[in-house]
Amino acid sequence: MILEMDRVQIWGLKEHLDRVVPLLHSFGNMQLDDVRTISDAMVQPLALTETQQSEREEVDILIASINGLIDLFSTLNQSQAQAPLTKDDDILFIHSKVSDVTAQVQYLNNRKKSLQDELISLSKYNDMLTVIAPVLPQSAKKSGNASIRALVNSSQMREMNLLAQQLKLLTRGKFELVSVKVGESTNAVVGIFPLELISQVESFMKNEKVTQLILPEEYAYLSTEDALRHIEKKVELNHQELDEIDDRLRRIAIQWLPRLRTWQLVCRDRVDEFEAYTKMGETEYTFTIFGWVPADKLDELRKLFQTHFGQAVTVNVIDIPKDLKDKIPVEMRNPQAVEPFEDFVKMRAVPKYSDIDPSKLVAFFMPLFFGMMVGDIGYGALMLIISLFATRKVKEGLVSDFMRALKIGSIWSILFGFLYGEFLGTLGEKIGLKPLWISRSDASNFTMLLVMAIAVGVGHILLGLLIGMWNALVHKSRNHFMEKAGTFIGLLGILFLAGSLTKILPNGFYLAGWIVLVVGLISLSFSMGGTGVIMGPIEFVGVIGNILSYLRLAALGLASVFLAKVANDLSDIGGSMVAGLIIAVLIHALNLIMGMLSPTIQSLRLQYVEFFRKFYEGGQSSFTPFRKRINVVFTQPTNKMKIN
Repeated sequence: MILEMDRVQIWGLKEHLDRVVPLLHSFGNMQLDDVRTISDAMVQPLALTETQQSEREEVDILIASINGLIDLFSTLNQSQAQAPLTKDDDILFIHSKVSDVTAQVQYLNNRKKSLQDELISLSKYNDMLTVIAPVLPQSAKKSGNASIRALVNSSQMREMNLLAQQLKLLTRGKFELVSVKVGESTNAVVGIFPLELISQVESFMKNEKVTQLILPEEYAYLSTEDALRHIEKKVELNHQELDEIDDRLRRIAIQWLPRLRTWQLVCRDRVDEFEAYTKMGETEYTFTIFGWVPADKLDELRKLFQTHFGQAVTVNVIDIPKDLKDKIPVEMRNPQAVEPFEDFVKMRAVPKYSDIDPSKLVAFFMPLFFGMMVGDIGYGALMLIISLFATRKVKEGLVSDFMRALKIGSIWSILFGFLYGEFLGTLGEKIGLKPLWISRSDASNFTMLLVMAIAVGVGHILLGLLIGMWNALVHKSRNHFMEKAGTFIGLLGILFLAGSLTKILPNGFYLAGWIVLVVGLISLSFSMGGTGVIMGPIEFVGVIGNILSYLRLAALGLASVFLAKVANDLSDIGGSMVAGLIIAVLIHALNLIMGMLSPTIQSLRLQYVEFFRKFYEGGQSSFTPFRKRINVVFTQPTNKMKIN
């Protein structure tokens, strides 16, 4: 049902405002209006102080930091746990802890980046030295010799050989050159010479503008083999340290991610309070808050402010201006079994405040239609098991709503299964199950099934028109009332004609049917003004089309029955029982999945398209109270608490 709403005004001295906002936030049952958008607010909007603006900016930055840490840690820890809130978890404490965690993470990430860059660099040296080492002569291993390395383009090797000849002359034949191809167009060259000649050789190479392959300083004066060995050891140590960093980051994520999720909500709650300030009005010494409260929560709100402020802050119910009557927020409250269907209604549109809440109607008709289409004891039982298991695992969201609706629909499916005498299709016949009403697998009953579907459609549409007439009376809309009433009367005329022609009603109803039909069409056409002569009959034909849409209640059920029959008939295919059973199980599994999805979609479609169009407009905004995302309730005088 739709809750009654009161429009309230809270007034008080500014000195109490910093206590009023958190109290109202904890109350959590008042939607705040923005004084800048309402016509009867004769006050100027409240402006945040410089201190509040500064704090707001700091909290925004803090939220950004928390979001970044949550994004990082979520890749390291898949848990969705949220830590309990403590009394210490105020903004200053959160800022301090987030800064500490951020500093740790930044240090580890910087160290990680440094090690990764070093690995990339070392891998290049390692690759080249690995190629060079096997071709080095024994002279390269002598302690009295030095080596110089360079990378040379293959096209420049002739010039390099000429330089080597000059170096031999410079060193009196003591220079030895080795080259090896390290790429498609690159050669690595190593020159070996006595250690005492290193200054002369390096000066010569520099003068000739030969680019040397310079190893990192710690490997520069090592032999190629020693340098390679040290680099391989360094690579191994870097990988070990990277693994340790990853492990440390995972431990930090496990420790802090649940608390960060809680702190994120605390900070967002604080931002909501800053936003609330901007919706209020002020004079030089007072503040004013406009908003909406469910009527059954009004006394609680008054007692709350009376307890904390006495007469210093007042709560008054005020009139609703004409321009706000279409903006009254809508809060729906239904039994737990109806809640998933309430969400289905909101998927279509939030109902208007002055309309009826169709959630209970959908909660009855949608599972009923589902059961009529599935109508099988076996499939219904399987769906019931699946839905019971799924609702334990998924507690909220569209999937949860679907499974909770499926649970009720599966019960209807079992009931209609007894009426149709079906257990996994025609398998019920083979085990002696008799229909309590009719068998859908019997072709002689097809007409009865179609008549049943049409009859259900007529009843559903007539109910929608009756509700539409009631809404028109509530809104004092004569044209809408005549439209709905005319359509309703016209359908009664069609029923009289059909009953008379099929001998269900006496012959006298034939003439009465025409008279009622004409009266209905006149009323429908009159409601549409000048174009009603043409549009009225067209609209009525459209309603007949809506009724024919209910044939899907029979059609989908028949399709399911015969698909199950195919599975049962193929169970002995080819004389192989195993092959037949496998094929039968696969077809029944397909039929089960289709039976869960298609009837749900089609029954929901009948609510949205055929039923709702007769009375339901929607388009109102939902009640969005100023409520904390995380609410702390202290259960004892100690610091124990729980999160709601």
